[in-house]
Amino acid sequence: MSGSTFWDETVPRVLSTFALVIFVMLWVGFILALIVNPGWLDSFWEWVQSLPILLQVIVWVLILPIMVGLWTWESSWPVFLRLLAFAGIIIWTLLAIYSFFKNMRVRHVSAG
Repeated sequence: MSGSTFWDETVPRVLSTFALVIFVMLWVGFILALIVNPGWLDSFWEWVQSLPILLQVIVWVLILPIMVGLWTWESSWPVFLRLLAFAGIIIWTLLAIYSFFKNMRVRHVSAG
């Protein structure tokens, strides 16, 4: 836990792992809601829309990929197009987290 090694390597790894776990849980919850009761997604969307604008912005920033997926699902697009967009957003989320992991490994190798 000495100095720069802990703060430069361990903390970012823990945070990126935490982010990965959180987003996987959110996406699994989203998919389960689609399967079990899509009305839950409608209720969550309406709840976010009923928040004051500042809180809406905070929710959007904190869970952006999920909110974009929810916005896509709530749109009037054909179901196939919504599912295609939804899959793209999930892939985008995973690629973003993967690239963060990859950058952390590159930094670790070049520092070592």
